Amino acid sequence: MSTADIIFLTVVHFCTSSLTAVIGAGGGTALIAIMLQIMPPAAAIPIHGAVILASNSWRTWLLRDKLAWPIIIRFSALMPFGVALGLFLFQGLPTAVIQILIGLFVLASLVTRQLKQMNDKELPLWAFVPVGFVTGFLNMIVGVIAPILGVLVIRKDLSKEQMVGTLGFFSVIGNLLKVAGFTLVGFSFAEYGLLLLCMIPAGMIGTSIGHAVLGRMDEKYFLPAFQVMLTALALKLIVYDGLRQLIG
Repeated sequence: MSTADIIFLTVVHFCTSSLTAVIGAGGGTALIAIMLQIMPPAAAIPIHGAVILASNSWRTWLLRDKLAWPIIIRFSALMPFGVALGLFLFQGLPTAVIQILIGLFVLASLVTRQLKQMNDKELPLWAFVPVGFVTGFLNMIVGVIAPILGVLVIRKDLSKEQMVGTLGFFSVIGNLLKVAGFTLVGFSFAEYGLLLLCMIPAGMIGTSIGHAVLGRMDEKYFLPAFQVMLTALALKLIVYDGLRQLIG
């Protein structure tokens, strides 16, 4: 990778980590969509997992007193089995198909953010067991489902800090298993060592800044522009990067 690419992705990760710390999800979605403009999915997804693991580990530590353990324990129970299945299928998928799937999930994340305002029902605790399995599976293929999970953890008995912290822990578990899985099948993280050395500290700093303003920033000032950007990136991944390759 060029020096300019490394600097660009480092700045992007700083900004998206700040965003995630404030609203709980969305930054990782933007990051993977932007990384795919520079890197192939086979490299972008595992590297994305590594840098998100670091930034969300720090976010979870900052909110360690705000974690909803009854949800976390159930969510984590079957996730390793979903990761194993997702990793197996990922290795046989063409690049164009992966780009289309990621683009579709980016659009789905935007839709689910709108559903937050209409969501009156809470997911029963037992349902987080199969949700963890499905999350592990999808996380290996599309890399970003935190915005969709964000809808599922909306509960009247949880504060915004508890929801953000719990989502962070979900990400830590998922991405830890993702990094382990890609390492087992031979992906070389060392090949992208310089990129990781730059992006990981930037993400932690961005997370700290976002945590400092958590609860004080009004989403309405930046969310519309953020949604437009994500929509444009998603459509590019689906139409230009994905369908164009498949059609030839």
